[in-house]
Amino acid sequence: MSGSLARLEAFIAAWRGPMSGGSAAVRIEVRALSAPPGLHFACADSFVTGFGYQAIGANWELLDAEGPPDAPRSASAALAEAFAQDMIVPARPWLGEAAAREMAAAFIGCFDPGQRQIVTNRMYFGWHPISAASIEWAFVAFDDSAAALLLATAEG
Repeated sequence: MSGSLARLEAFIAAWRGPMSGGSAAVRIEVRALSAPPGLHFACADSFVTGFGYQAIGANWELLDAEGPPDAPRSASAALAEAFAQDMIVPARPWLGEAAAREMAAAFIGCFDPGQRQIVTNRMYFGWHPISAASIEWAFVAFDDSAAALLLATAEG
């Protein structure tokens, strides 16, 4: 098992429970990669369609996996934003700000810093759905040995 897969298993063990406390359903899928991932959107599409979700092509937004939370297109900021507040009732905390930032750092840290890429289907201007849910936020992260889907969906 690659280091990334082992770190992802630890992430899932630590965060599956806390992420299940909101109004959204959370799905985490992990797979080993047998070949280098290639283009970020092609890798994301190939990965999510393997679980029955819709491909969105170039509409995957490549995030900055290395940038601080205040950087444009920051992966840590996007992940924290997705899980800090409830998806249906944003005034209600989900993980809360501090725990969401901790979860984001843990997820990003699962992947090799020299190879990791993280994409999302949702940014400030809206989202491109991969599921039939009325509200969703998807992240696909990968390095040269593993990929993971972190998908939150809700009906609002």
